[in-house]
Amino acid sequence: MVDFDPFSESYYDDPFPIYARMRADAPALYLEKYDCFFLSRFQDCWDSAADGRFSTSAGTTSIDLLLEEDVFAGKPLTPLGHLDPPRHTQVRKRIAPYFLPREAGKLEALARKLAGDFLDEALAHGRFDVIGDYAMRLSVRIAFTILGLPLEDADHVAGRVNTAFQRTWGEAQSTAAAQSARGDLGTYLEHSVEERRRRPTGAGLLEHLMTMEVEGKQLSREELLGNLQLVVIGGTETLPKAFAGAIHRLHENPEQRAEVISNPALLPDAFWEALRIEMPTLMLGRKARVEAEIAGGTRVMPGQKLMFLWASANRDEREFHEPDRFDIHRRAPRILSFSHATHRCMGAHFALMEGQVLLGELLARAPEYVVLEGESQRLRSEFFRGFSKLPIEV
Repeated sequence: MVDFDPFSESYYDDPFPIYARMRADAPALYLEKYDCFFLSRFQDCWDSAADGRFSTSAGTTSIDLLLEEDVFAGKPLTPLGHLDPPRHTQVRKRIAPYFLPREAGKLEALARKLAGDFLDEALAHGRFDVIGDYAMRLSVRIAFTILGLPLEDADHVAGRVNTAFQRTWGEAQSTAAAQSARGDLGTYLEHSVEERRRRPTGAGLLEHLMTMEVEGKQLSREELLGNLQLVVIGGTETLPKAFAGAIHRLHENPEQRAEVISNPALLPDAFWEALRIEMPTLMLGRKARVEAEIAGGTRVMPGQKLMFLWASANRDEREFHEPDRFDIHRRAPRILSFSHATHRCMGAHFALMEGQVLLGELLARAPEYVVLEGESQRLRSEFFRGFSKLPIEV
């Protein structure tokens, strides 16, 4: 019997031994408490993520789906990730041009300048946090540039995003600070929309979302704010954690770090492997539309929940040889760090560009950095994992 609960303290400490037991003994583990199946194997997650019988329009696909709680305190939003085709297809088609590879390429020079500027400040001190002093400052500014939001607001909003996912210690509920941060973030986005209506600029994804039409109608308030929230959170929270994971892994594997330093062509492979093994998002979910079969024979009834354990799938020994080993030469042909199929992350090209820029600039200017293990901090959460603080000395 696998002892698993996504809100247990032992799970927060280290989910991977539990994931390994689930993959071996209960690949579609059902918890009656949440009326939810948890998929832990790569192929099962890959297949089910592309299966139209499982709906994303249940109000949320995050861990809040288990608790049946609204992320924005009674104001449920409807980002792209909470839509099913054909609505999803129509909305995504109109947003996708802002996230094409060429758009990421256009902002690479800005990303490189930001990385250089932040490193100038950080290196002057001899030690700094690669998340708060470096990666997050860049990632939130790239997200704000895409949206057309004022860059001077970026750090404040990043702080709100960081706080929004806190849970009460030992309980499956948000802290008061998290609820306040969510409210602040929602208020900021609403005010940004109001300000842009008063003073349109004709540029940026924010204004495009405000004016675009689907089937002759503009987006609803819930869709507009939901997609703004999606870009801000997605562009702020996940990339810095994956990057910090890469920095830590290369610190632990100095021979691989030396290879990347001597051959920068390995930067994409190194960051891709970090995305696999340091996947920041533990799980996202769906609800069954109809009775369906999953994981080689498990029956799921209409309305039941399904959670994809992405971090477990990315370490499935059926998909990856020695999956717990970091290997910059692995070049895995497929990973689930950007989800898959209909709901594959639109920001993937930006994440890859930013990660490679951040990693390349740091290794070029501080190749012999040392991670200050005793001062690092890890998240303890059912939804996100990774470092919340990773200080290095240069």
